[in-house]
Amino acid sequence: MSKRGPLSKIEKFYIEQNLEFGTNQLSLDLDRAKSVVKAYAKKCEPLVAKEKTVLSEQIVSNERGSTIMTENGSVLGDEFKSSRKNQKKKRPDCVAQIYTERD
Repeated sequence: MSKRGPLSKIEKFYIEQNLEFGTNQLSLDLDRAKSVVKAYAKKCEPLVAKEKTVLSEQIVSNERGSTIMTENGSVLGDEFKSSRKNQKKKRPDCVAQIYTERD
């Protein structure tokens, strides 16, 4: 009998990373109904079709040691910097205060 209820984050991640195995194999691995796995895999297809560009692949070097970043690599680097600036600098929920005893 298959599991019921919504897919967990782990199951969604497993489906996203292993789409090449096909929905039949994924449904067996996760012990889920084929229709549930197929529906989520269909949602993930546009994400897989959009190929990720790695910044390190956008750098060109020659035999003499000079290195040049391509225009696309420069744009990717700028986008990464701007996305990091928009994030909170401090996360107070992750910072613990250290209290010391005073005599």
